[in-house]
Amino acid sequence: MRPFARTFNWGIVLYAALALVTIFSPIGCSKKQPEAIKIGAIMPLTGELATAGQAVKEGMDLAIGEINTAGGIEGKPLKIIFEDDLGQPTVAVSAFNKLIDTQKVPIILGPLTSGASMATAPVAEKRKVVQLSTLAGTIQLKYAGDYVFRVFASDELQGAALVDKAADVFKAKNAAILYINNAYGSGMKQVVEEGSKKRGIEILASESFNEGDSDFRGQLLKIKNCNPQLVFALSYWKEGALILVQAKELGMTVTFLGGDAWSGPISKVAGDAVELLVFSSMAFGKEYAEYPQMQRFIRSFAEKYGKEASAFAATGFDAVYLAANAIKKGGYDSSGIKKALYETKGFIGSLGEITFDEYGDNVGAKFDLYVMRNNKTVRYLETKKR
Repeated sequence: MRPFARTFNWGIVLYAALALVTIFSPIGCSKKQPEAIKIGAIMPLTGELATAGQAVKEGMDLAIGEINTAGGIEGKPLKIIFEDDLGQPTVAVSAFNKLIDTQKVPIILGPLTSGASMATAPVAEKRKVVQLSTLAGTIQLKYAGDYVFRVFASDELQGAALVDKAADVFKAKNAAILYINNAYGSGMKQVVEEGSKKRGIEILASESFNEGDSDFRGQLLKIKNCNPQLVFALSYWKEGALILVQAKELGMTVTFLGGDAWSGPISKVAGDAVELLVFSSMAFGKEYAEYPQMQRFIRSFAEKYGKEASAFAATGFDAVYLAANAIKKGGYDSSGIKKALYETKGFIGSLGEITFDEYGDNVGAKFDLYVMRNNKTVRYLETKKR
């Protein structure tokens, strides 16, 4: 019985040893994946502003793919945790806190809108987490705190550029203002008024309307009676499209000069009345051969998504690269990232040059004029050459 007992016991030991080797040995010879570097992102992925949010997200996804294919950040993959805020400030605040509490991220890309960005800015300051807003244009964001930055140009720069285009391109000596009565419209109005005074453009009339209005005939008739050379149209595209329709019905032929808030499917509502509109936005497109990085992005975006890139998508793309570069330079730490962003001067991205000033605003932006033709955005100067 003894030989059998000895053989049996050694068999148990050998079986147990093999089991332990199986449990603790790596499967296949695969190496453990490095821990990801996480950053947050907040934007409207559903709701009325989802079109803009999805464009920004597509740009971000493209950038993440490029960065990780190239080795990530010091060998670690970069990962974005996305949150949908529906474009609503209260939801954005909840999403901002959630990303800090559950993901421990030192930087959040977004929110996208001005209202949401202004709502989360105090949270960024209090909790010392970097906020890199994407499309928020409100002038007040520049005063929102040391941890707050933005990629897209502010309304202050946009308004100043609008006045310069009115004076330099249209040679306007007088104009009227039609603006939406909210933070965006009022802020832009103030910049346009101040800029017009400096450039010698007399403001003949200033009329406002409320967000959601659908009848603008009263304001348009007052403007028509002043016979201005152009109208500074400080509106979002939804109300703006109706403004153009009603202006044409009233026999107005004056140019309506707007900002980038006009970006949208205007032609679907305005039809041929869209020909009254010229709007300013950050210079972006295939026409700008002087920006090789912009052209590379446009090609890469088309290859990945099978469609044309927009400036909104480019903003998302650049936001990721700005964050990645700041992490490489300042470390995975909010104070280091903040310092690195303030030191960002002459960064060449898909939007051209990006330089942050002492307020965290991108002051390197260049602007151009655009029109809508055949449901496509076309550079205004290109139409003048024909």
